Amino acid sequence: MGGLFMVTIFFLGSISGPSRSSKFEEGPISTLPPSSGEIRILTINVWSGLTYKGFFKMGEHQHDPEKRYQLLVSEIRKISPDIIAIQEANLLPYYAKRLAKEMDYEVIYRVALGGIRFGSFGIPTNMQEGQAILVKKPWTIEDLGKKRLGGRGIVTNWFCLHFGEITQSLLGRAIIHGRPLYVYNVHLHEGPFKGTLLEAMLKRLAREMMKEKVEEAKKAAEKDMERRRVEITNLIKFAEETLPLGMPAIILGDFNTTVESGELDPLLAGGKWMDSFRAKNLHEEGATWDPQHNPNYRPAEKVKDPYGTLHAYHGSHPYRIDFILVSSNIPRDHILESRVVFTPVDGLSPSDHYGVLTTLKW
Repeated sequence: MGGLFMVTIFFLGSISGPSRSSKFEEGPISTLPPSSGEIRILTINVWSGLTYKGFFKMGEHQHDPEKRYQLLVSEIRKISPDIIAIQEANLLPYYAKRLAKEMDYEVIYRVALGGIRFGSFGIPTNMQEGQAILVKKPWTIEDLGKKRLGGRGIVTNWFCLHFGEITQSLLGRAIIHGRPLYVYNVHLHEGPFKGTLLEAMLKRLAREMMKEKVEEAKKAAEKDMERRRVEITNLIKFAEETLPLGMPAIILGDFNTTVESGELDPLLAGGKWMDSFRAKNLHEEGATWDPQHNPNYRPAEKVKDPYGTLHAYHGSHPYRIDFILVSSNIPRDHILESRVVFTPVDGLSPSDHYGVLTTLKW
């Protein structure tokens, strides 16, 4: 699901992502070349394993990163995606470049969490985390920048100065079979969201805690929801500013919320973006966060405060929080398949999330 720094600070403001510039102004696309087959698109939060607690060094769960990495590579080779979006890649650039080299992909990446850092030196010593987009050769990917969706401070691939969580969208322009595709890789703030489970948990807390404590937990959860609302608003604005008219595009990644919560309504309303998994699986749950079956799930330890208790309850249930959304100018019948991948193999899983694989006619 992602994490949150335990140290916060008021900062000088955020650095905005790229505005519309010459590299985005490609003009209307009235026709596209005929289809050359299919493309397979994968999103997976690869799980940094960090607890996001600490200053000089972040705490880490017992998570065997090398074994998980090798399993990830093995599973990727089985499905052979043309485009891969990963979140929580740590440490960058090593993680992204290693994966690209071993799989023979091109890669772009952007750091989202770095603390206080200059180059490879900084604190926390074990955190230089972010997102990457990989494209199978001979296809290509061009880095078109990133957009800060939430948080304050300075974060670049080489210099960081921030003390709180920063979320962002990485934008790449892939060329596959001679056709361009804009790729927005996102990772949103993690926390409880609206739904029947949240209501049930609040009722349970009401039986265990004083009313004032329950209200405290509820307000903290509402703050999480408001943060994602702002992030989604910023994401929509980023796409509007950067996506040329008629250009096919996908928005994919770890949204840390569900369709049922209503938080994705601004993206999905009016059919401008389509949930590829739901388009092909009307009645499947498709959980990508699955604490009941994923061996990498790590429950919260020693939770005592009201919000922490609510958060732990909420995170112990399965949800579909990872998505591949396709733009409306990609016809619905061009979504050939969408399924959840990287579920446990012999009791092992490469991440605390499952991935989503969507195949498009292209």
